[in-house]
Amino acid sequence: MVSSSNIKLDSSFYHSLYDHRMTDASLPPPPNNTRYLGIDVGGTTIKFGLCDSHGAIRSKTSMPTDLLPEPRSVIQHGLEFALSALGASETLESVGLAVPGVLDTSSWSLKEVVNLPHWTNRPLLELLENESQRPSAIINDANAAALAEHHLRGLTDKSLALITLGTGIGCGLAVGGKGLSGDHGCAGEIGHLAINFSADANLCNCGRRGHLEAYAGAPAVIERAKKALECLDAQEIPSILRRTDLDPRDLSRAAEDGFQPAREIIIETGTYLGQAIGILGQVIDPAVVLLGGAMTFGGQAKSTGRDFLTAVKRSMADTTLQQVGSQMIIEYASLGNTAGVTGAALVALQKGRKS
Repeated sequence: MVSSSNIKLDSSFYHSLYDHRMTDASLPPPPNNTRYLGIDVGGTTIKFGLCDSHGAIRSKTSMPTDLLPEPRSVIQHGLEFALSALGASETLESVGLAVPGVLDTSSWSLKEVVNLPHWTNRPLLELLENESQRPSAIINDANAAALAEHHLRGLTDKSLALITLGTGIGCGLAVGGKGLSGDHGCAGEIGHLAINFSADANLCNCGRRGHLEAYAGAPAVIERAKKALECLDAQEIPSILRRTDLDPRDLSRAAEDGFQPAREIIIETGTYLGQAIGILGQVIDPAVVLLGGAMTFGGQAKSTGRDFLTAVKRSMADTTLQQVGSQMIIEYASLGNTAGVTGAALVALQKGRKS
């Protein structure tokens, strides 16, 4: 194992990863006027993006999900947007759809999804192909975001994991420039990795005990914070942490203002996350792991976010073989809420070029 006081990355390795671009020498480059439609379906918002052959968004729009409840209406709206946004000399080559939940890649249908009651057990790929009359592809939304970040960094045949931190903890995987879903659509479910095997381990929302979400998901973080605050004199607690609707952003602000108990909760959260990443590292061995989502404690821009990231790295290195722990790059994601639609367009590009 790697000593937490001696974590070191090979800078030449780091830069070598980022000096490549996703290419396929066996295929000719697509024309500059070729466009790809990416559709990113979320529980509250659906995003549409028209991208070029480099994955850059040329035009985009969005629509509240409740206005387009059915898969067919989403696809039709996306096609109408794309065709109206195309320039005079531009052509729409293919279409990609990113969807949340458990995607069965044998039937290309959703088996489990929250807030999208009309989407389960529908032949999504068949619908997409029939409506668009173009090469089409479907990908899990977490894998779409991972694919976009992978492409941004030019990782070619290297692997990347994108972990999203929020109420739940998700993870998208891009291996060799392609999303990895697994045989049952559950690859990358890092939130349900067990990090505590004791009989009294915290209960996860899924009904199992000891899972990462039960310790590092936003509700679990707030529960741990409330228990820590109960041990303090009320006068010691900053006013921002006395709110009844406390959330991780409040913890982050308090920590940034120097309130040590809040910082300790955040560092402990990073330690739990690092343990799970260590397990992921020994199984998948990704070159790069990115952290995104709503709960990054300010990210790289804030000292609390940087301390959180340091705790994640230290914990990961303490639980893995040196070959993994000394080389894995862990940092914050870059693309934000455009990652899903970009990834959907990229998987459309891959499909279009092979057709």
